Amino acid sequence: MFKKFINKFLLKPKIKIRGEGNSVSVPKSAYTRKFRVKIFGNNNKVIISDNAHLHNTKIDIGFPECPINNCTVSIGQKTTANGLYICLGESASEVIVGDNCMISFEVEMSCTDTHSITDLQGNLLNKGHFIHIGSRVWVCKRTTFLKDIAVKDDCVVAQNSVVTSCFDKTNCVIAGYPARIVKEGILWSSKRPENWEEQ
Repeated sequence: MFKKFINKFLLKPKIKIRGEGNSVSVPKSAYTRKFRVKIFGNNNKVIISDNAHLHNTKIDIGFPECPINNCTVSIGQKTTANGLYICLGESASEVIVGDNCMISFEVEMSCTDTHSITDLQGNLLNKGHFIHIGSRVWVCKRTTFLKDIAVKDDCVVAQNSVVTSCFDKTNCVIAGYPARIVKEGILWSSKRPENWEEQ
């Protein structure tokens, strides 16, 4: 009876791969939470650290009608997420999330615009390359990260922000649409404010 109960919750992650030379490293925690990876293309990598905890996370690399190659998604040690969507739609792009990050609900990291914008001579203007999130970053709910952005260590990204550029300062609060630095010289903790005096 106990074995049946355990097997009911040890669901295999949904991993769909079409292509060659792809690799997916998924922690055991993904077997008890909604976790899905789709890869269309060749030589792409998804690396999730063993002690990361990703609830209801979806990762898309490429599309059936547009396979892509040589991309990387990496999520660091002890990072948690409660509703993260990662999308890569262009070859040789990457999404890197550091260690000890806390990612809230309905957060999207889109390393592509999915459609092209050119100048009048036909030169592509909006190619996607990277999203880099440092370590110990708290990402509040309904935040969107667009292509070619970076957030350094020990920052907080406020609720409903849209991050469209790179931030080279640590220990900041980043907020707005488009996001900007609204406060510097901060640290954050997962401890509740109500219990802060108890530390």
